[in-house]
Amino acid sequence: MSEPEPALVAVDFTATSLRVALASMDGRVIYREDFPLGELADEDAWAWEVGGRIATCFAAEGNQRWAAGIGVACPGIVDSANGHLIESTASEAWDGLDVVGSIRRHIDAPVVAISRVEAGLRGEAAAGAAAETFDALYVCLDDYPQAAILSSGRVIAGVRGRAGALPAFPEIEVGAALAGAELEQAISLLADLVALVDPAVVVIQGALEHVQPLVATLQAVLDQVSPGTEVSPALLGPNAALLGALKAAAIVAFEGNPDEVEERVS
Repeated sequence: MSEPEPALVAVDFTATSLRVALASMDGRVIYREDFPLGELADEDAWAWEVGGRIATCFAAEGNQRWAAGIGVACPGIVDSANGHLIESTASEAWDGLDVVGSIRRHIDAPVVAISRVEAGLRGEAAAGAAAETFDALYVCLDDYPQAAILSSGRVIAGVRGRAGALPAFPEIEVGAALAGAELEQAISLLADLVALVDPAVVVIQGALEHVQPLVATLQAVLDQVSPGTEVSPALLGPNAALLGALKAAAIVAFEGNPDEVEERVS
């Protein structure tokens, strides 16, 4: 019998769904499964559910692999330094959730937790609308409007993990087109943000009826005030978060060897 091989694990969860992917060490996805996620009352319930689903994926692969690194994309504000979900946009019961500690109680592997918005940026930068650039602004309209910033190849997190918050963004009505005063307010806010961070590309993720008017109008404005910045709809959609979690897993798996980290995730 051959020796088990290492694998990277990506986890992406929302209020209602859990997605898990296994990949080889060169980033090739070898197994993926989506699970419904019911109400989980506390940290122990979350840990058993997520840990069990990861184990299910390994079992489906014949238990011929082991986790070299696990990246978790979380809905809300994350303190990546200690692995806690500070504020969850999915469930108040998950505020303060010790994501890293919960998983490590079940699986002995390096684990890193990042926000779904940061994960989406990392995914789009790896193989989406922000590929081949080191400076990008990723605007996610799912759940609630929030942005993530890539500057000189580094994600800006902020001292409390709140960089990219958009409290002045207008309220978006589900199923309704973004237009009128709300569109003008959104464009004004994003144009100011672009002027501040000077990205090569602005990537907008969300429902089609919200993304289309934002992309067209913001591009017209930026052509006047910030020539050279491209505005694009997200190319990977919700898959960006899972890919971003996979990239984070690769980094934590190789954190003891910076040269190999750079080679694997470039």
